[in-house]
Formats: sequence, C-alpha cells, structure tokens
Amino acid sequence: MIQQKEINVGKLLHINRMGVWRIEIEDGKSPRFYADAVMDELLGIQGEISPEERFTFHRARVHPDDMQLFLEYSDKLSETKSEIIYRYIHPTSGERFVRCSGTRDMSVVDGISIMGIHQDISETTRLEKEKEAERRLAELNDTLRKEKIEQEDYYKELLEMQSCGVLAYTIPGHKIIHMNAQALRMYGVENIEEAQSKLGTMLKKVIYPDVDVIEKLKRLHKVDDMVDYECIIGKGEPNECHALATTKVIRVPSGERAVITTFIDVSEMVVLKNALQKAEEGNRAKSSFLFAMSHDLRTPMNAIIGYAELMERHWGDNELTTNYLHKLKGASQFLLALIGNVLEIARIESGKETLNEAPWNLKKINDTLEIVLDREILNKQLHVARNIEIQHADVYCDSLKIQEIIMNLVSNAIKYTPDGGKIDVDIEEMEAVGEDSIILRICVSDTGIGISQKYIPHIFEAFTREKNSSESGIMGTGLGLRIVKSFVDLMDGSVIVQSEPGKGSSFIVEIPCRIVSEEERIDQAEQSMPENFLKCKRILLVEDNELNVEIARTILQDVQAEVEVAADGAIAVAMLQKAPVGYYDVILMDIQMPKMNGYQATEAIQELRFRS
Repeated sequence: MIQQKEINVGKLLHINRMGVWRIEIEDGKSPRFYADAVMDELLGIQGEISPEERFTFHRARVHPDDMQLFLEYSDKLSETKSEIIYRYIHPTSGERFVRCSGTRDMSVVDGISIMGIHQDISETTRLEKEKEAERRLAELNDTLRKEKIEQEDYYKELLEMQSCGVLAYTIPGHKIIHMNAQALRMYGVENIEEAQSKLGTMLKKVIYPDVDVIEKLKRLHKVDDMVDYECIIGKGEPNECHALATTKVIRVPSGERAVITTFIDVSEMVVLKNALQKAEEGNRAKSSFLFAMSHDLRTPMNAIIGYAELMERHWGDNELTTNYLHKLKGASQFLLALIGNVLEIARIESGKETLNEAPWNLKKINDTLEIVLDREILNKQLHVARNIEIQHADVYCDSLKIQEIIMNLVSNAIKYTPDGGKIDVDIEEMEAVGEDSIILRICVSDTGIGISQKYIPHIFEAFTREKNSSESGIMGTGLGLRIVKSFVDLMDGSVIVQSEPGKGSSFIVEIPCRIVSEEERIDQAEQSMPENFLKCKRILLVEDNELNVEIARTILQDVQAEVEVAADGAIAVAMLQKAPVGYYDVILMDIQMPKMNGYQATEAIQELRFRS
C-alpha cells in the first residue's frame, strides 16, 4: 500500500513536471546537489552524474539576467523557506520558466541541508503571457477605439466651429459622410437626413458663373483631383448665398472614394461689390446729369435774360413786348419744371415722398392736358388724339401726382416725337376687384424715336437717358420717368413700356382709385370754402426772400387780405407771442429760412397754442 502511494506520487510529480531536489553544504566541501529522475529530466541531465557536477551544471544554466535574483534566493534558503520563479536554459528545449521552492532542514546541525521542489511552468507562463497580451491588446484596442471616437468628435466639433461649409459624400452612391451646420444653412436644410433625401436636387440648383466648372466637376474621379470655383447656392431663394468653393476627391478609412467640398460664404462681399458698382454707376450717371442739367438750366436762363433785354429795348412796341413776355413766361415755366423735377427726385430718394389722397374729379385731367399740349403741339405741328372715358369721375386720389404723371408722359411724347408726328392720349376707367373702386388707365403713345430693348430695363432709373436721345439735341434731365415710376409704385399701380426704335413708344399706367360715395360728395360740398374766403382775413406771411414776399403780398392783397410779414421763423414766433389769441387767421410758412426754419417755427407756434 505504501509502495502504491509512492508510485502514485511519483506519477503525479511527473505529470505536473515537478522534480524533487536536495542540496547539502558542508565547510571545506563542494556543494552537493541530489535530484530524482524527473528533476534530472527537467534540468536536461542525461546519464550518471555526481552530486557536485549536478550542482555546477544547474548553476551554469541559470539565465544570466536572472542570476542575481537566483543568488538572493539561495542566500535566503540558508535561513528560511523561500520560493522563486526564474528562467532556466535547457540543453535541448532552450529557455524555460521554472518555479523553485525550498526549505532548510533545521534538524541537520553539521552543515546545511535544503530540500525543495523544481517545477517547469513554461506552458502555464506562456498561457498567462498570452492572456495578458490578449488583455493588454483588448485594452489597447479599447483605448484606440475611444481615442478614435474622441478624435472623430473633435474633428466634427472643429468642422462645426468653422465659418466655411463642409459637405462630403461617397462616389458612387452619393451617401453623405459629413455636413456641418454652416453647409446645412447654406443649402437651406434642417439636418443631414433632409439633406440626404434632397441631395440630387440640392446639387442641381447650384449655379456656376463659369460654365466650364460643370465639366471639370464631372471629370473628378481620381483621389486628389481638385477644382476651385465660384458658385451660387439656392439662387432666388431666401437662403441664396454666393460662395468660393473647393471640391476634392479623397479616400475615406472605409476604402471608399468621397467628394469633399468646402464653401466660404462671400455673399456680403458680393453685396458690397454690387453696391460699389451701383454707386460708381450712380456717380457716373449723376455726373452726366449735372453736365446735362447745367446745359438745360443755362438754355432757359439765357432765354429769360435775352427776352428781358429785348423787352427793355422795345418797350413801346406792345406787339413785340407781348411776344417777348409770352416767350419769357414759357422759358420760366420750363426752368421751374426742371427745378421741380430735381426737388421731386430729392424727396423720392430721401424716402419723404408720401400720398396726399383727397376727393378729386378725374375729368379735370383734360385741363392738365390743355396746359401741357397748348403751345408745343402748335410749334411742332403734332397730331394729337385725346380720348377720355370716365364714368365715376369723383374718386379718392393724389391728384397732383396723377397730373404730374400725365404731364411727364405727355411732355416726353412731345419731346421725342419729330415735327408732324402723332400722339395718342387714352384715359379710361377699368373695372377693379371691389365695387367701390376703379382702375384709372392712362396710355400715352407716340411715333417718336423709340427706345431700344437693351435700354428699356433702365428707363425708370434716375439721371439716365439713352444715347440716341442725348445725341439728338433734345433737352432733358432723365428724371421724368423716374418720377412717374416712383409715383405709380407709391399708389400701388403699375407701368408698362412698349417701344421699337424708329417707330415710337407706348407707356401704359394703371392706378387703383376708390370711388367717392354720394354721402362723401355731399359732405365735401358742404365743407368747401367760398372763392372769397381770404377777404378781410389777417395773414402772417413768413418768408425771407424779398422777391417772394412782394409777389405773395400782391396776390393776397388782390383778394383783399391783410398781410403782415416776418423775415424768419424766430421773428414769426415773437410776433405771435405778442399778438392776442386768434389775431392771425392764416399763417403762410416758408421752410428754408435763417435762424429758425419753417418746421422749427411751426413746432414752437403749436407749443404756444397748447400753453394758451
């Protein structure tokens, strides 16, 4: 039984590659190393060998890098129990990992006796190292995965922070890889999902000023192919933007090819560029206008001076002086019209032009036509056909602006129609959407020099005249049609131009007007002032120009009004402060005056009335 146990223990030790050893050390003798058959096999000892040789053999095959650790272990064995794992160089199988544990036999007094176990743990160590390597590899992969995610998030965040738009999609397949917030804004989409569903449409709507760019983009196939270009994204839409773009073919980590495009929004620069261009064009137009204006102003001024001198020389000749006076009046009216147009444009450009709607009889348009057609028709022997068909004559409108529209259109027709030509003026009432409204349609046609199709889009711009009209010697400022268009727009109307060079032009204006009801017509009649309402009225005339004072005073005194004059706004306010309440019936106020202008004086007067 005991023998069987010994056999079983021996098998167990052999299976587990564990050898038993003993070292004896005596003074003056070489150390002796005893081992069983398993131990010798583990050490690589073959054949018979002495205990002294076995000690030397074992010691010589300890791995040099572990020798210091082995010696420290050996010193500890002389005192107590100890264990070590070290590398051993086997003669045939090479480097092995062994676990060695030993205990000193304290019963031996003559020398030192140490017993222990030697176990080959190379396979276990290999498996542990593999597991450790696998664990560390897994940790490394996890770290790399986290770093990749962090890196991707970083680059995405970095792209989101950029002022430029970024769009990347695969080719073929057109699957969006990335699209930052700026690109989403530029393309007018909410998110990448929406962009993906509309990608084809989005790309087709991009406009390229350089037509060759489309072909260059189609040829992008190889990695590193690149095109720089300008484009307009979402033209005509609220998100329209002008961009400088770069498109390049790249290789993504998945191995697929992708197109990446970066956009820099330069819309503000384009706006500024266009504004600068318009400003330069405006300056050139205004320079041309000033040149033409100086000529047009000198012409009537020279006429006024010339006819005044002629009247002075021939004062006794009633026929001549009457003729000169008539011509002087015409030149003065032309000069006044020129200045009026300039002032009108100034009000329009400043945004101060407003509507002053009041009841007016449209049949009075005929009076306006009489004024503008009277002399010029006779001078140029023009054939004029007038047709006025109005059923609802009384309407709410800005009568002065309507009259000025007609006068400008008819004056232009007369101006640009050669002698013996024909002018048609058709004014009619058209049905409007509402029952209480009409459309006033004004059509002025002529057989004049006409307008080129190229110039028609610019016909309503201020300070502009077509070359053929300026070269013809026809005087004009180029302001009349700009005034017409501004007035028509202000009244929510429309104006159409039809023209052919050498054959004539037609201008068609349509303006909506509200019909005056019967009740409003009765109220208007009751509130209307009598013709002599200024008789015996005390009027304060506030005017700094002596010539204007003389003319106004004469006109007012002719209707038996009492007139007092203030040379500026400050004097007028002082006079009202001293006068009793209600002393003046009417105040006529000039606007531009020294010390205190008309607006300031009016405000001061209103404050005085409020205090009283």
